Amino acid sequence: MLALPPLYALARLGDDTADAPAGVIERYLEYLYARDFRQAYRFIASEDQRLKRQDVYVRERGPFHGFTQDVARQLAELIEVRTVTEQSDGSLNRVRVALKAPNGGEIAPLVHNWDETRLNALSMPERKKILATLESLARADKLPVIEGEEEYVLVKEGSQWKVFLNWAAGVQVNFATNLPGDGNGAIAAEPVTKGTVARSGDVFIVGFRVRNLAAHEIRTRIAHRIEPKELAEYLDLVECALLLPVRIRPGEEQIYNSTYLVRGDLPDGIKALNVTYDFKIEG
Repeated sequence: MLALPPLYALARLGDDTADAPAGVIERYLEYLYARDFRQAYRFIASEDQRLKRQDVYVRERGPFHGFTQDVARQLAELIEVRTVTEQSDGSLNRVRVALKAPNGGEIAPLVHNWDETRLNALSMPERKKILATLESLARADKLPVIEGEEEYVLVKEGSQWKVFLNWAAGVQVNFATNLPGDGNGAIAAEPVTKGTVARSGDVFIVGFRVRNLAAHEIRTRIAHRIEPKELAEYLDLVECALLLPVRIRPGEEQIYNSTYLVRGDLPDGIKALNVTYDFKIEG
């Protein structure tokens, strides 16, 4: 397991169970766990894909890269999926599965708390040591795991089952910027993605491209508005790189990310939330 094949799960396409609903769910979850969202997207239903392109889906979720993804892939191989109940209605299949997966939170101290910068900078001997430690714990059945049950809906597309996320039933979250009127055109800013669709419980990342048009360094930050105001509590701003002032050199362009969570108690029937970043120039 130390030499990780990058497309491990694809090697099992010939298995008898690989194309069964539970097998599709297992491979989908392996890619999600490894944060290899480009591959996970392949298992999402076409109806959902029409509402969100692959590049947008990948960017919103923040994929792992390099050795960090190698570690997550090794752990993803240990995921176990067992069908509990299955209800089929023609091209639609509702499957409840029992899941067992490595507990990424408890494993974090062994992998530098999933700090990509630190993990990807490790030397080859250091990388091998981490992978060997995880493999040893797994063989001894001492690797922390998390267990539970989840329900998935799959749809039949030709001869293949795909995971149906029903993004059409989600809320449209729109992003816009409001630039300072007294900034003398010193700053340009726009969302990388002007809108996305999200379901209750979804976590997603949106980036804002900010450019300093002035001939001198500027300091900028944002005030954050959600409308309608009475629905603002249902969209949590988990993390934002622009809430505190940032310095941007003359002519420099940067992308600053914000992470959002759509609350699980979002009322039914809410179709849109509008988020505005009011940029302020300081000093």
